[in-house]
Amino acid sequence: MRLCFFADRKIRSVMVLKNVFRRLAGILAVLVLLSGSAGRAESPVPGLEDFPVYHGDRESRKIAITMDDVNEREWVWKAAELCEKYGITMTFFPIGVNLLPEDRENWQKVLDTGCEIGNHSLWHEYFGDNAAGKIVYSLLTFQQTLDEMLGYHYEVRWFRPPYGNIKDSKGSMWDNMRILKRIGYQHILLWDVSYMLDAEGAFTRTKNGSILLFHARQADYECLEALIPMLVDAGFEPVTVSSLFGFDPPETSEDIFVYDPKTYRYPDQRQ
Repeated sequence: MRLCFFADRKIRSVMVLKNVFRRLAGILAVLVLLSGSAGRAESPVPGLEDFPVYHGDRESRKIAITMDDVNEREWVWKAAELCEKYGITMTFFPIGVNLLPEDRENWQKVLDTGCEIGNHSLWHEYFGDNAAGKIVYSLLTFQQTLDEMLGYHYEVRWFRPPYGNIKDSKGSMWDNMRILKRIGYQHILLWDVSYMLDAEGAFTRTKNGSILLFHARQADYECLEALIPMLVDAGFEPVTVSSLFGFDPPETSEDIFVYDPKTYRYPDQRQ
């Protein structure tokens, strides 16, 4: 009788465990389905999976030509003329100190072609181990400088870090990434093609979705002068960075942005 009692209790225990495992399996199956559907609903635009962005959709013929620094501003105006000539658009990443009031008309002509302006910092400083306050000051003062130069608010959506790097001395970009996200930059924009002086080299390395790096100087302009018709003839479509990732053009308004550290509120603090 005692053996039967223990055998019966063992059988009941096994049955209870089986029921527990069956319920757990059901719960896990539901979670998998929910996570799968959530992943599909929130799947990022191709190329925007990570914080650093190197290229767009590899299935699309759209590419983005970008021009940094703008130390020699006249090459921006000439590049905009190339855009008009070939019916394409580009994205320019000037540093803030090069956004001069006397260039308002020229920059407006650039924007009128459909081109875009991004943020390349105020002074072209390396952000690595900079204090958070200095990074915020550089990027938001850039926005203020741009607005004052244009005479209206122009929403800057993309940030290209000087030297293409935001890692600190320990090799981590986490702290700077957190700062950038907090002031509204969801990504840093890098590139996958940087043959700035060799049109053939740049052309052979350009793929669907590529982001091409150039600077505002004569040699780069002359490379673009030869490269753009090659790209267009090959079926590539040079567009702004926003268009590359499916965004509307940057918004504008009459409310010029003014950065005051004492009154500034991060986007997640605004009511």
